[in-house]
Amino acid sequence: MFQHKYKFIFIAVLAIYSFLNIIVLEGDRLFQAGLPYNYLFWTILGLSFLVWMSNWFIQKFLLKKLKKIHPLLKQFTLSIIFVILTSLLSVELTELILGDPFTLTRQNFLLTFAFTFRINLFLNTLNAIFFFNRKYKEKELEAQKLKTVNIGSQYERLNYQLNPHFLFNNLNALSTLMHNDVDKADQFLQKLSAIYRYISQNVNEELITLEQEIKFLNDYISLLEIRFRDALIIEISLEERLNQLFIPPVVLQLLIENVVKHNFYTSDKPVKVTIENVDNKLKIRNTLQPKTEDVDSMGIGLQNISERYRFLGETISINRTAIFFEVSVPLIELK
Repeated sequence: MFQHKYKFIFIAVLAIYSFLNIIVLEGDRLFQAGLPYNYLFWTILGLSFLVWMSNWFIQKFLLKKLKKIHPLLKQFTLSIIFVILTSLLSVELTELILGDPFTLTRQNFLLTFAFTFRINLFLNTLNAIFFFNRKYKEKELEAQKLKTVNIGSQYERLNYQLNPHFLFNNLNALSTLMHNDVDKADQFLQKLSAIYRYISQNVNEELITLEQEIKFLNDYISLLEIRFRDALIIEISLEERLNQLFIPPVVLQLLIENVVKHNFYTSDKPVKVTIENVDNKLKIRNTLQPKTEDVDSMGIGLQNISERYRFLGETISINRTAIFFEVSVPLIELK
């Protein structure tokens, strides 16, 4: 609030209100003896300005240095120090300008401090209202973003389900198998059906068990093994205790698809993918043999995964070297 572009208007309004409160309603005094009205107004205006600007200084420069304490508590506590200094300065200047009886006595200081403290308390109360209102709006915005990402995620998965390129490649592979190996063709068709069934059933789910995801992934890997034979090696080594932890659906398949899409591989120079866990995180690592041409969709899958995890309060990590590419995704434990 203290960085508001209309802060000087707010300061002026506050000063005028405080001045009228003292004059018209015979409110609080700043000194035991009554101040001349013209001097009183400028004193109140100066106090309002100094209190506001000291809070602005705290908010802009000091709050970042004390991260473990709630910002509103930090703001108010530090502002009291400035209130004391401002009150002392006001009484000293008044004594210097007006002289006796406006001297720096305990009673005069306490009266000025009480008045300045109330201004500061009022401003910090308004700041707290601004703070919580902003947080509420941010939460609403986050919720709206989550809905948007969920819709986008569903759209992407549905697109994958109806992806002509994916379907063409697999139907082409199926056609070849039907001429060469009917049994394998039947096996391929069953796996393909299982993949489409899994995607359609889980398109609206936020989380599924790792056991479900791995079962789906194995069907997907079976298709890849039939299509690419020894050019693609995928090894999964996970602890059984992780089976009932949760993961967003199709995450592992999207990561494997990225490997297939963005790497060059042959039987003589295969790409190897390993999926293993470190504690409750999955690490998906592949040898890096990037294709020379640009792929327009590169990064879309990773971005989608990252966004979905972010709204679950988690993050993924990506590590790329000259020889390997690794993505680490957390498993979710529902309480």
